[in-house]
Amino acid sequence: MDDLVCFIGQKAFIEKDGKLLILHDPSMGLDLPGGKVMEGELDLPKALQREVKEETGLEIVVGKPFYTWFFTIPKNSGHRSAGKKIFNVGYKCTYVSGKILLSSEHDRYIWIDKNTYSKYLESGFSDALKIYFAQ
Repeated sequence: MDDLVCFIGQKAFIEKDGKLLILHDPSMGLDLPGGKVMEGELDLPKALQREVKEETGLEIVVGKPFYTWFFTIPKNSGHRSAGKKIFNVGYKCTYVSGKILLSSEHDRYIWIDKNTYSKYLESGFSDALKIYFAQ
C-alpha cells in the first residue's frame, strides 16, 4: 500500500445556545469554519482558533476532537484547494464572543440544531453531523 500524501485540515463544530454554526462556500456548498494546518503551525487548537477568527470573527474554545474523515476537493470545483486530499479532524468547540463577520471565503451562514440538521446532510460533513447531534 502506498503512503497517502495529503493536507491536514481542522473543522470547528461551534456550539452556541444549543445550535451549531454552518457556513456556505460558494464553490463547494456547506462548510464548517476551519481549514488546512499551515506549515510551522504546531499548536493545532491555536491554528483552529486562528482559522475561525479569520473566517467568522468569532472567539472560541477548542474542545476535544470527535470525528475524522478524508475528503478530496473536486478538481472542477473552482475551489482554491481543488484536487487536494485532506485528512480532516472535527473538534467540538464552544462560542466565547464576537459577532459573525464572514470572510470572502463564505457568503452566508446558519445556526442549526438537533431538529433541523437533517436538512443539511447532502454535504461531505453528513456523517460528522450525525455523530455530533447523536451525542
